[in-house]
Formats: sequence, structure tokens, C-alpha cells
Amino acid sequence: MGWFKLNFDGASRGNLGHATIGCCLHNLDRTEMTQRAKLVGIETNNKAEVLALVDGLEICRELGVEKLAVEGDLTIIINVMRKGSILNWRLEVLLNRALNLRKTFKKIIFNHIFREGNSKADELANIGADVTYID
Repeated sequence: MGWFKLNFDGASRGNLGHATIGCCLHNLDRTEMTQRAKLVGIETNNKAEVLALVDGLEICRELGVEKLAVEGDLTIIINVMRKGSILNWRLEVLLNRALNLRKTFKKIIFNHIFREGNSKADELANIGADVTYID
């Protein structure tokens, strides 16, 4: 009881190009609680993915979520969040922000899913190129 699920995704057109993020939050009954699509500037795909995770975690914290299952399709980010350690990656500062946000939840788990299972967050990340914000 009381669990929520956050899906996140990032995209970069050109992989140093216009980067967008998307995330969506569902309750245990799979009812969508909120969603967001946002343009984040000129970035790499990996940075867009981490920005999407941070944005999603911040939304969950603001909504008072205590138990959270997080799903994303980039294995390296999920592994960092599971292990709590960063291997000298240039996104270290941003990943540390995500790790610190992780500590604000009573219970949190991270799962890797394939892109097909992350379709809603992927869709939001891709429409983010056409809008600056949807909530």
C-alpha cells in the first residue's frame, strides 16, 4: 500500500542537440497522477536521462510520495542509483543530486525496463521538443 511508480526518459536530437525530458507518475492502481515534458537545452542523451530522473524525483518529493518504484531504460543510470556509487563519470554532480534525492524517500527501488515498457515517458520526452512544459 502507498507505492507509486515513476517512469523517466530523456532524448537528445543529434546527441548533442536539443534535449528533452519526460516523466510520469502512477499510483498503485495505475492511475496517472502527473506527467511532465520539458525542453532542457542543448545536451547529450545521457545528461537528458539524468535530468529526467532528477526532475521526476523532485516532483515525487513535492507531492509527498514516500514509497517509490522508479523505472528507466538506461542501464548505467539505474545501476548507479541501485549501488549508490559513481564511477568517475562526467555527470557526477548531477548523479549525486539524484542520489541525495533518493535518500528523501522511506522506500525506493530502481528497475531497468526496456524502451518498449517505458513508452509513456519516451513519448513525453519526445514531445518535449515541441513544448516547453506540460503538467
